[in-house]
Amino acid sequence: MAKLALYQKYRSTDFDEVVGQEYVVRSIRNAVREGKTGHAYLFCGPRGTGKTTMARLLAKAVNCTDHEHAPCGTCDNCIAAANGTHPDIVEINAANETHVEDIRELIDRSQLAPMMGKHKIYIIDEVHQLSSAASSALLKTLEEPPENVLFVLATTDPQKLLPTIISRCQRFDFTSLRKDQIRDHLMAVAQQENIQLEKEAAEMIAELSDGGMRDALSIMDQCAAYTADQITMDAIDRIYGLTTTDEKVDLLCDIVRQDIPSVLSRIDGYRQRGIDLSRFTDDVIDVLKETVIYKTTKREDLLKLIHPEQARKLFEYADLRTCLNMADTFLETKERFRLSSSSATCFEITCLKLAAQEYIQEIQPDHQQEKISGSRNKVDHIPAPIVSRETKPDIPVQKINQATQQEEKPVELTKEEIHTWNDEEILSLLVQCNKQSKASDENTFSMLKNYNGMDTRKYISILENVRVAASCNDAIIVMTKVQQIVNRINESVMNEQL
Repeated sequence: MAKLALYQKYRSTDFDEVVGQEYVVRSIRNAVREGKTGHAYLFCGPRGTGKTTMARLLAKAVNCTDHEHAPCGTCDNCIAAANGTHPDIVEINAANETHVEDIRELIDRSQLAPMMGKHKIYIIDEVHQLSSAASSALLKTLEEPPENVLFVLATTDPQKLLPTIISRCQRFDFTSLRKDQIRDHLMAVAQQENIQLEKEAAEMIAELSDGGMRDALSIMDQCAAYTADQITMDAIDRIYGLTTTDEKVDLLCDIVRQDIPSVLSRIDGYRQRGIDLSRFTDDVIDVLKETVIYKTTKREDLLKLIHPEQARKLFEYADLRTCLNMADTFLETKERFRLSSSSATCFEITCLKLAAQEYIQEIQPDHQQEKISGSRNKVDHIPAPIVSRETKPDIPVQKINQATQQEEKPVELTKEEIHTWNDEEILSLLVQCNKQSKASDENTFSMLKNYNGMDTRKYISILENVRVAASCNDAIIVMTKVQQIVNRINESVMNEQL
């Protein structure tokens, strides 16, 4: 006979053995003891949190002859329920029996009186997978339930159920189990099974189970088979492609130290070992989070993943701000994993970005003031021609008339090398522009083109072949298809005269 799986062998047989879900256990136990059980229950929650187990305990308890200590486990009803032979307890899986004929057959059988116990109990697992017609048929029965019939519905997706079905049930939401609850239960099971389980390994299994006790017991069962009942952290790392906390801390230290060759070597090792980089990123974020917690509180009892020595080691190289910025960057990387075809490359780019941050800051030109102010002595750096001014004249013609009163001096025009802005610099200027300013400047340009003063004609002739692309209080961005006009306007002397 095949070995019984641990999650089957250690399924709770009474309410006292249930791990977690305290409010559900208390509510069901009191309802059974006081004889106030309803006709329909809905158990919702993540997988492996005890929904089906609680449904079976409820079915066993309502038919138990010892109401004060139900389920007692010793009466005929309890024994038959435990063996799965009780004629009044029917379990169906809606994932397999989804058609309306299956539900109609169930309804027809529910009209019959109980054979052995006091109640007939129907447990419908994965009820959200019922067809529309089957859900409607079940709804009719829930509205007018037969006497002494109890329905227990279990689902991981209650949002897929008809709201009318939910409203006719007593709903209980099962929550994911805490890691310490799973760890303690695993240690107790390991002791009964004579399995040598390290506490750190039990905590790691609890982390991998994602709040589900069934998954945790299955993982421990697999690890015990692999290690011959000697479960250690190294064994779990080999089986599930994980890394130790020390490795994560060392990677972060290399990143802060800007030891790029070491960072690349570590990532290549992760790739060869088949490490799940998405989970690895989650773990790195947790390491940074706990490091910040320890730095700000100095409380070791708040640390669940790292040791104080590891936190102090990381803080030898990184301050509080650096740790928080790194955590934010890795959180953004989690979003990119879904879009990237290679998680390894995405993770590698993130680590290189963090390691090379200081070099980026050193070589980045300091044009922030230029991008914000758009002052007239900096406008010649914009790739598209820009006409700038200190104040916006109310009547542009008056400004030109003032220019005509000045004695024209010969100006020797010199061409300078044109600086091309990158996209970020252009965007920084564009965000200052608005439609009102553009409309006003377009009107001004039309007036300038109609002005025929001899001393300003050479400037106006240039503007006849450009159009206003954007405008703000301090600058105008103009566009043209003629490169010679671009070069002409971007000359510093010409720009100042304009």
